[in-house]
Amino acid sequence: MSLWSRLFKRTMPAISWESPVNWYAGSIDSIPAVQRCIHTIASDIARCPVTVTDGDGNHVEGASAVDLLSGQAWGDVLTGTDLRRWMVAETLTTGNAFAVVVVDTSGAPIALRPIATADVSMQQQTDGTIEWSYQSQPFDYGFVLHFKALPTPGNPYWGTSPLAAASTTLEGLAALEAAFKVISQGGGLGKLAFSHPGALQPAVRDAMRTAFMAQHGSAATVGTPIFVGEGMKVEQLAQTMVSDLAAARAAGAKEVASIFGIPSAMLDASDARTQPEIAQMYCNALLGWSASWMAEVTSKLAAPGTKVALDFSPITQGDFRTAGRAYAQLLQVGALAPNDVRARLGFAPWPGLDEPKPVISGVTDPNAAADAAAQDQQVDPNA
Repeated sequence: MSLWSRLFKRTMPAISWESPVNWYAGSIDSIPAVQRCIHTIASDIARCPVTVTDGDGNHVEGASAVDLLSGQAWGDVLTGTDLRRWMVAETLTTGNAFAVVVVDTSGAPIALRPIATADVSMQQQTDGTIEWSYQSQPFDYGFVLHFKALPTPGNPYWGTSPLAAASTTLEGLAALEAAFKVISQGGGLGKLAFSHPGALQPAVRDAMRTAFMAQHGSAATVGTPIFVGEGMKVEQLAQTMVSDLAAARAAGAKEVASIFGIPSAMLDASDARTQPEIAQMYCNALLGWSASWMAEVTSKLAAPGTKVALDFSPITQGDFRTAGRAYAQLLQVGALAPNDVRARLGFAPWPGLDEPKPVISGVTDPNAAADAAAQDQQVDPNA
């Protein structure tokens, strides 16, 4: 059986209902906080090391999942890091992301090819089975990685973008950004009111308004002085409009952070918590997103009895000084071996440092105790 025939089935029974399209219909280009959230989450998920462990928790070397998600995913065109970053960004934006698992003649995964979410559809049959199609051609779901964002009520097989789940909030934020742009282009003047002691004809009022906007209605003319005569007065209706809009944008950034479930300090650094606390909160948020994604990777790429996971230590270890103190304490109690710490810090292993060696009071290294007991039992033959 050819690879194509294994991926794409030849027949399909009658369709009962189709999957919804659950992503935000508006543009996110005008909302910087949304772009920042998607970029931050996607980049951090992509840079975390991929690990594969067996049932006893031992690391599995040479696993294909590590090679594909960290090395080359699709020939020389796409690295595994770029694929992870794209799939996470696509998932958060559209609710779903897909990549075809290409296998060799033995069935082992050898490549991952991303496909457009808009070209994929899911259909449930009258007998309850699920059929998946790419560009209207059915395919074998067992050979496709499928990342989902939020669950879709009533449809556990399809994801919903957090942007779609908070579309009303995002529409308000887009309006704020548009208003802030107009105020900025107008030099921050805001809404002005001109009053004249006498009666003015409509044509005169229109001419004065046009002339004022030409001379003062842009950021380039913000320093141009305003001259008024004939008893006219100029008043700013909303003197705090610019500061109010800036505060609203800051509040909007916090709303966007809550939409994606990450600490707002990741966007504006305004949180009073310490850096380790923020990093741990952020790591917990990433764990929530990645749990289903890594379960999907395990089911499609991992060998039976093994599990694929992400190592979030690059995010939680903090600065080098703080990490050094924490690792020193873990070394003292024997929780880690020196080479474990070297690996986390990106250093090469050192011979003879693979075993934990507790060195603090109350914790005894069993190897050291055995050596000491053996020395006590030795008898001097010259005695």
